[in-house]
Amino acid sequence: MNFLAQKRKTILLKDSSPTPTKNNPFDDFYYKEIALLTGAGGFCVDFLSKTSFIDPQGKRILKINDANYSPSLTDLLNFYAPEEQDRTIATFKACAKGKPFKTQVKMLTHTGEEFWASTIGKPMYDAFENIIGVQGVFQDITQEKHREMKLQEFMKTISMQNSRLVNYANLVSHNLKSHASNISMSLELLGDTKDTEEAKELFNVLQDISKELCSTVNNLCDIVSVKETAKIAKKDIDFEDTLTLVKQRIGEKLRDNNVQLYTDFSEAPTVNYIQSYLESILGTLFTRAIENKHPERTPSINIFSLDTDGNTTLLVRDNGIGFASEEEMQKAFDLKYSKSGDSETQDVNLFQIKNKVTALGGTISVESTPERGTTFTIIF
Repeated sequence: MNFLAQKRKTILLKDSSPTPTKNNPFDDFYYKEIALLTGAGGFCVDFLSKTSFIDPQGKRILKINDANYSPSLTDLLNFYAPEEQDRTIATFKACAKGKPFKTQVKMLTHTGEEFWASTIGKPMYDAFENIIGVQGVFQDITQEKHREMKLQEFMKTISMQNSRLVNYANLVSHNLKSHASNISMSLELLGDTKDTEEAKELFNVLQDISKELCSTVNNLCDIVSVKETAKIAKKDIDFEDTLTLVKQRIGEKLRDNNVQLYTDFSEAPTVNYIQSYLESILGTLFTRAIENKHPERTPSINIFSLDTDGNTTLLVRDNGIGFASEEEMQKAFDLKYSKSGDSETQDVNLFQIKNKVTALGGTISVESTPERGTTFTIIF
């Protein structure tokens, strides 16, 4: 082997990894490569000098362009979202007493952008086992956190829908049994009677039962079809045009009760939604306002659309009798709630509205003051 070959072999056999320096605990080849691969940054806080250090990968995550930037302890706290700062202080104080931590926290970049981070930290000790600081790593997990939050919200929605469907199944079962029993009894009486007038009366009763049975079945079909209907592509719908269609459909009710309508769709004139759903929601809430009008004043309905943080919000407010108590208001969309003996259909309709709204990822809530009116808020 010639001289050059021997020299080349000697060089290749040497450990060429850079040697960490004592001044910079993050100056290590393998650490840097792992940090780059995982997208994790490092930090340490020195309690003695009251300063902190962030490694290059950490500065990249925090969008710090100054390579020499060394934040004070106060500056370091500013990298955490305001609502997280108290918890962060408590966590670092516990770590300063020897308790390591592993948590997820909402942080802020140097430019003020929010992101979620997974972070771990441990106490730093001197030669005499005294705690002199905290060191750790943090990783940007914003995408994973958003997926987790969406999954949790989805599971919550599914759970709520299942609960409402179970309640509705119980109500339908009760109604069908009641209708079947009434039909059987009426037919039995009709078969035994020989009185023409009594037969006509029983026939009228059968017609009423038939209408109620058809209404129950139609409600059931409507609930079952919500999921399939929700798959229909949404489109931009004009609130004013939809209101015109609803007024045409229930115009007689509005005129007979002298209902005064006040609208303002200037802030959010359109919504990306399903036309039939929006018509059903407005029609049901208008009908409910008429049925619950205050006997001592002319009924009025105010409708407003708002743009709240990029989401379209619809408010439908009436001046009716409102809910009698906080408990009744909280159960407004509950099928078990019944204000009077003849309000069962109304409760089913409120249930149907919530089912439609949540099926498309929205929310609906209600606020009410006894004898003052009710406001429904829908966030699409």
